[in-house]
Amino acid sequence: MNTISYKPVGAIYLFPFVVFFLLAGLSILHTNANQESSTVNQIVDSLAYVSAFIILWIKQRGFFIYALSRSAPLLIMLFFALLSILWTEFPRFLLMGFVHKVGASFIAISAASLLAQNINKFFNALLVVFFFYFVATIIFSFIRPDMAQMPATLYGEYRAGLRGFTLHPNTLGAICVDGVWISISSLFLIDNKNKTTTVLAVLLLICASYCLVKADSMTSILVSLAMVFIIGWCKFIRSSSGSIRLMKIILVMFSLFMVMASLFVFKPEIFTIEYFFKAIGRDSTFTGRASLWETALNGFYEKPIFGWGEDNLLTFHKHYHQSFGQLHNGYFDLLVRGGIVAIVLFLIILLQIYRGILRLAKSNNQSYILILSFISVWLVHNVTEASIFKSPNVLWLFCLVLYFFSIGFDYQFNRSKYAGSSYFKRY
Repeated sequence: MNTISYKPVGAIYLFPFVVFFLLAGLSILHTNANQESSTVNQIVDSLAYVSAFIILWIKQRGFFIYALSRSAPLLIMLFFALLSILWTEFPRFLLMGFVHKVGASFIAISAASLLAQNINKFFNALLVVFFFYFVATIIFSFIRPDMAQMPATLYGEYRAGLRGFTLHPNTLGAICVDGVWISISSLFLIDNKNKTTTVLAVLLLICASYCLVKADSMTSILVSLAMVFIIGWCKFIRSSSGSIRLMKIILVMFSLFMVMASLFVFKPEIFTIEYFFKAIGRDSTFTGRASLWETALNGFYEKPIFGWGEDNLLTFHKHYHQSFGQLHNGYFDLLVRGGIVAIVLFLIILLQIYRGILRLAKSNNQSYILILSFISVWLVHNVTEASIFKSPNVLWLFCLVLYFFSIGFDYQFNRSKYAGSSYFKRY
């Protein structure tokens, strides 16, 4: 009888993820605002994609095949993205985008395999990377404020916030959302953590919150607060059972009712539309986004089934004589690019994630909170920003990691019939 020794899974599975993240997070160093991409971008992204594929094929071939076999809706979306080369006017950009989408899937599967096997190592590695990234961003903002601040001449005073090493404050805001999720999850959802992990998580939360406020990305600020609430609420409820849990829910609901009733009596203007937009620092057009959404609907009505193609909206831009980079709504953006077909497939992906959350919750695995807290706020984030099925995009990459985790968390790493190397033991 042959005995295969166990070798602990290592953080190497996050290497492609970190390379991808740093490339996106340091875009100001290699790409300017007028470029779709750069030579550095293409080379480093290719390195991340190829390394992810090699790592998966050599070390996690079984999980790789298993994850792909369960991700039919995503694979079909990729197929239609490539098929849209038949009606795009920019086939080269479409092919580039297709490569990025496929490569991001490889990176996500690699990261998800680590998350499924060793959740502590997954978050410990990301804590270090994101902490030093935000520290560098803060230092950079003091040393080179002329570069770290968004020039008011480009987008006006209302968007002249901190962009750090990225090309836009909204991009930094999205990275801050990731940082908040990593820090809060490390603090409340990871068992057996040491004092160093706790301190690092607190420091990361402070740094990410500072950058979030300075970036003045209101959508990212709101969804980060919602994320903290969701994780806190789930932990609060999960810590009890039966009648105690019901009492907690009733108590919280009663408290919220009393707060809302008091505000309605003593400060009724809070409940007006005007006050809402004033509070979030925007106007009733969502800072001009409403006109973009109207244009998006017109584009959808013209090509409702398969959309205009996955060429980063370039064919759509050309037809409507627009120059915006995105439609500032992930759902409109996906509807224009891929039509009803893409929306239906995306909904099926969400149903798969929902099913994974239910299975984790029923098995008393608190990892369901990881998925629920991020995916729910990410869906809200896409009301005013677009990151659905877009790559390279850090938010979409995190979504993919959690998607593959939700459909593959029950994979038996040490007993797979697919495994090329069967010594991996499930955490």
